[in-house]
Amino acid sequence: MKLQYNLTEHDYLQQQLYLASKSKLIKDQRKKSRLFVLIGLLGLSFLFYITQNRVLMYYFAGSGVICFFLFPVYLKKYYERVFTKYVKENFKNRIGLTSSITFKENAFEGYSEGIGNSEINFSAIENISEITDYFFIALKTRLSIMIPKYGMSNIEDVRSELKMIAEKAGINFLSELDWKWK
Repeated sequence: MKLQYNLTEHDYLQQQLYLASKSKLIKDQRKKSRLFVLIGLLGLSFLFYITQNRVLMYYFAGSGVICFFLFPVYLKKYYERVFTKYVKENFKNRIGLTSSITFKENAFEGYSEGIGNSEINFSAIENISEITDYFFIALKTRLSIMIPKYGMSNIEDVRSELKMIAEKAGINFLSELDWKWK
């Protein structure tokens, strides 16, 4: 089976956001940032409590609670901006290039116009994930190969092929069709 597609800036952004959502480091960083803001504002509230300034104490306590619940919305937008800049800077030479993947018996061959081709054994795959619009093939080297579903007429065939590869390689096929960047 051979697939041919072009990747856009949006595709690379979605890949980076998906990978970030699975990163323990980024999850921990987001939790720490949220707690840091809460503790900082509650600390200011406590200082105003000590100085008997009730208005500012309530203001900072209320702000801390509100920020605790709204901070994930801010972080979502913040990471989207950061990864958009990252994609524009690091993937600008790959955007719009025609790529193809040919599935063979124990490997797949990838080709990108102007870059070249490579063959990757199925034993080098860590897992295969599926979300609403993409398939991601995560390699043990921490690289990820993206296959967009849009414009594809044979999605079920591709899904079956990838599940067969996962079974053959003894790896997980993760179906996360409800995944959204949060």
